[in-house]
Amino acid sequence: MDYLSPPTEEFLASKGRVTTLGMFIIDQYALRDQDGNETMTEEESIGGGGVFAMISSRMFLPPSRCGLIVDKGDDFPSRFTDILKGYDEEMIWYRKRKGKTTRALNIYSSGKIGQGHQSFKYLSPQLNLLPHDFILPASPFSTPNLPEYMHVVCNTARARLIVDEMREIRENGIDGIGRGWNGKLIWEPMPSSCLPSELDNIISLSRSFTVISPNLLELQSILGITPTSSGTMENAEEAVQKFHQLLSQGMTDRSEVKVPAIIVRCGELGSYTFSDHWKGWVPAYYGEADQDKVVDPTGGGNSFLGGLLAGLLISQGDIKIASIYAATAASFTIEQRGLPTLTVHEDGERWNDEDVWRRLRVLAIRVDKMN
Repeated sequence: MDYLSPPTEEFLASKGRVTTLGMFIIDQYALRDQDGNETMTEEESIGGGGVFAMISSRMFLPPSRCGLIVDKGDDFPSRFTDILKGYDEEMIWYRKRKGKTTRALNIYSSGKIGQGHQSFKYLSPQLNLLPHDFILPASPFSTPNLPEYMHVVCNTARARLIVDEMREIRENGIDGIGRGWNGKLIWEPMPSSCLPSELDNIISLSRSFTVISPNLLELQSILGITPTSSGTMENAEEAVQKFHQLLSQGMTDRSEVKVPAIIVRCGELGSYTFSDHWKGWVPAYYGEADQDKVVDPTGGGNSFLGGLLAGLLISQGDIKIASIYAATAASFTIEQRGLPTLTVHEDGERWNDEDVWRRLRVLAIRVDKMN
């Protein structure tokens, strides 16, 4: 099978979905001046790392192979429904919730949204998702096959809940469903957990994940490495190798427990993948010379993980191929503020008016030349 071309319906018929345990969030914005005063803006937009991840998976997969839960409060804007409809609502499960939709405030220390230091706080109660949300009735995402890959963007405490529930479902099932479920978890750790004090927790949890993907600054923070003013490829490789050694310690039987693939995201440098099957670099589609094409990096890391999920499903677990999907997906998200735009033409779907498969193949050629 050609993993750099759209998968056939016949191939996908035996596959489950890729999904996310990230919440749908309505983002609001405030600007903080030099004196610390905050001014709310009227703007609100679709947010949440899981949303960016699933829209990026959708770039490469039909909506029948993606899964996004949207818990809609009574304040849910109709224009957001219209935007999501453009990606095909077969990938979305709307659930009614009491009160407001989960909302968050993004505060920027400059006169413009997206610039300066950013802080973040929730404005309404969170409805965190767990694996059972995707497999128990009335979930539309459990048939004909249970989800195959799940994107997890969270701190270590929540990761522990997810890992424990997955283990319970796999061993015993829940309400008669899910026993033996081989769903694979892909972890994007939250910055709040990327601390030396969390290292032991991260090590113990990581062995339950197929992939763990922090960015370079986050990985250096986990390891207690003081970052340089601008990271280098050598910095990334050294940090990943040190992290891999820590994950491997005390594992006497590698046939029973495997170290997850580690993918460190390094901005314009690209990403470095370290796994049992492939070690190498995937350059950023927009490198140092093309930074004028980067409008807003917000959501780029989440989109990277969404592309990775799609690549893993299509390539049947090939981490090199999946890493190329990941970088391709991220390139579309950072071209504008907000989600990339999908349009349908006679010759197929276009994202931001471009063919994702053409861009994927261009990047694959660059990877082969680089490694």
